Amino acid sequence: MRGLHRVAEFGQTRAAATMRVVQRLVRLRGACAVLRMSQRETWDLFCHVVDNYGDIGVGWRLARQLAAEHDRHVRLFVDDLNTFRSICPQLNPRLAQQAVDGVQVLSWARQLQLEPGDVVVELFGCHLAAPFVERIQARGAARVRWVNLEHLSAEPWVEGAHLRPSPQPGGVNKLFFFPGFTRGTGGLLREASLLTRRDAWQAMPAARRIALRALGLPPPPEHAVTVLLFGYARERLDDWLNALAAAARPTVLWICPGPLRDAINAWLHMELLLGQATVRGSLTLCALPFVAQERFDELLWAADLCVVRGEDSFVRAQWAARPLLWHIYPQHDDAHLVKLQAFLDLYLAGVDADLAETVGALWQAWNRGLELDAVWSDFVAELPRLQRHAERWAAQMAQQPDLASQLVRALRDLGGSGLPL
Repeated sequence: MRGLHRVAEFGQTRAAATMRVVQRLVRLRGACAVLRMSQRETWDLFCHVVDNYGDIGVGWRLARQLAAEHDRHVRLFVDDLNTFRSICPQLNPRLAQQAVDGVQVLSWARQLQLEPGDVVVELFGCHLAAPFVERIQARGAARVRWVNLEHLSAEPWVEGAHLRPSPQPGGVNKLFFFPGFTRGTGGLLREASLLTRRDAWQAMPAARRIALRALGLPPPPEHAVTVLLFGYARERLDDWLNALAAAARPTVLWICPGPLRDAINAWLHMELLLGQATVRGSLTLCALPFVAQERFDELLWAADLCVVRGEDSFVRAQWAARPLLWHIYPQHDDAHLVKLQAFLDLYLAGVDADLAETVGALWQAWNRGLELDAVWSDFVAELPRLQRHAERWAAQMAQQPDLASQLVRALRDLGGSGLPL
């Protein structure tokens, strides 16, 4: 019996020792996690939400990619959380600070209460509060790097302006970082798994039906051209809709919220309802709700043709490898038409002359408010060739490093905070 007691005591002693070791390991792991958190760079991203959603769309994608793929501690300051919630349904706009998808989302006013991070990124020239700028300068160039992430453009001058410093009073200068389509620019936002996910989704026969069913929408008619429509209001829209309704081939429009849908409602003399299809002749019209960015990507993948606007949806349509029409943000001095042509020059380089003419004719007509009937029909007739071109273009763009990786690398090369990059 004494032997049995000794065995039991030994077992208890060993179990207690094992538990102490486990507890030490847990404490050590926690300490390592705290140390690792303290060594992670803090990146502050600032974004003004504007009416085209492209700014917050870019900011939200960049913030999540920096956190998920580059292990940055990201704080995203946003001036309109209610609008942001349209593309981020899990966001609570009443909270001044919250964690969403690995990113700290903060109200704009929170910058007045916090010290700058190791990297400060202004999206599209949004202006920081003066006290925050003063704290940037107080930290000094050795401890903080300041970036202005500019608008996307295909114009040739962008390569010369990319990574140029902008002197600021106080000693900490801004670095201009330009997205773009060539190797002399900062590239395009693209998550590491994006193209793999796209290919897997498009290869799944039921994917489109499942995505539409989730939105309460019916499958399109046989042989119909499905069009994802996300644009601004334009002139002569009624003529185009009448032509689609009278055409021999059916068309389905998946219409995103915004002024273009308001104009379509006016043409219908009724409001399109979510989850219901409205039919006028050969034309089926379906209203889409605002959805999370992942669901929006799937709608782009599902369409035969993507009509997109601004910057975020424009880039995502290219990664969808689908034929596209870009409704560029209109400017009063027609500067947008110069930007439009600059992209067309790159996008259509090496394309057969007749196909390039077809694309250019529709893009120019759409963005100039011209009659669309003939140029639209010509474009749709070339969808098989345009699909092959869209796939080649996406593959070509994917050969370049993505924007987030280039931004991280550029700041690493500049040095600054001395923290691991």
